Amino acid sequence: MGKDSWIYIGFLGIFFVSGTSIQLSGNMWGIFCGIMSALMYAFMVIFNKKAKDITGLENSMLQLFVSFLTAAIFVGIKQGYVININFSNIIPIFILGLFNTGIGCYLYFSSIGKLPVQTVAICGYLEPLSAVIFSVIFLKETMLPMQIIGAVLILGGAIFSEFHINRFNNLKLKNKKEI
Repeated sequence: MGKDSWIYIGFLGIFFVSGTSIQLSGNMWGIFCGIMSALMYAFMVIFNKKAKDITGLENSMLQLFVSFLTAAIFVGIKQGYVININFSNIIPIFILGLFNTGIGCYLYFSSIGKLPVQTVAICGYLEPLSAVIFSVIFLKETMLPMQIIGAVLILGGAIFSEFHINRFNNLKLKNKKEI
């Protein structure tokens, strides 16, 4: 099987993992937002590869700043700028902002320039899978059989696609040495 086949298997796994939730809730707006999120993710990966002169830290800062402005405009239009935050939520919000958004984005954007697009995409598959697994571990939610099958497909697609990419790169290096 080729590299593309494993990527499609990963997509099928994502459909199984999230399709079960879609089937249960039937929220078309959520489906639309999920599809648009995937499309924007693809654009982000492609344009990050094209921005060769911006390194991880600058890239993270620029993207977070533009994201902040976009979200601020959206929130302002949608509900105004009155935000009520309970004092007990400040520490969890700070931790999410520092670790998940700050450090996570720095590591992610630093690695995009050094990895092939396919590898970045495969790593992106792991996001919905980890969300489901963590919801089972930390939130005590249950996984349906289709979600378990989807998780196995995502992991299999990611592992075998990476194996295929590494094998292909090793063959290229071997052929260069022979020439």
